[in-house]
Amino acid sequence: MIKHIIFDFDGTLVKSRTLAVDLFNELSEKYGYQKIKQEDVEGMSKISIMERIQKLNVPILKFPMLVREMKQLYRNYVIGLDLVDGASNLLYGLKNQGYQLGILSSNTEDNINHFLVANQIQIFDYVFGASNLFGKDKAIKKLINHYNLPKDQVLYIGDELRDVEACKKIDVPFIGVTWGFDSAELLVKGPFKAIVNNPQEIYEVIKR
Repeated sequence: MIKHIIFDFDGTLVKSRTLAVDLFNELSEKYGYQKIKQEDVEGMSKISIMERIQKLNVPILKFPMLVREMKQLYRNYVIGLDLVDGASNLLYGLKNQGYQLGILSSNTEDNINHFLVANQIQIFDYVFGASNLFGKDKAIKKLINHYNLPKDQVLYIGDELRDVEACKKIDVPFIGVTWGFDSAELLVKGPFKAIVNNPQEIYEVIKR
């Protein structure tokens, strides 16, 4: 039985795709990389991160540095972001049903907590930052061990193929959301419990 629900942050709980594109383009101009055109955003959501890096001609060895700098800039804008429509009702509904709620994200704990405090959201039992963009499986496992969570009671909810793949590695069930960074077309390439199109569907899947 699921008792602990862990959410990704960017794209899953908050509308941050536009900000991510803007920050990437700002740094691309600084370092001379190819910018993401607005008309290419949807197409980018259908390919993996590695394919996006190649398409934008970003040197793979420079990418971690670029991500770190994006996170630093992110803090200046995070309080201006909005929760995904329907996310608030979902979160408070789950909390009222007795579920423990957590956040695990490739963003920093500082950025996430800055958003939660600014928006007076105080329902999460833990917030965990995954410093390695491609090591989310290790981060989820570390969170589970740190809080002594029974793994068979844990569910992860995210919006990217790498989230699905991370959950597969450690045998944690996954619900994919289609309103974030990766398209449904990309998400279905991984093993999942369900793919949902709005927050209300998450509640229905969990109840089943």
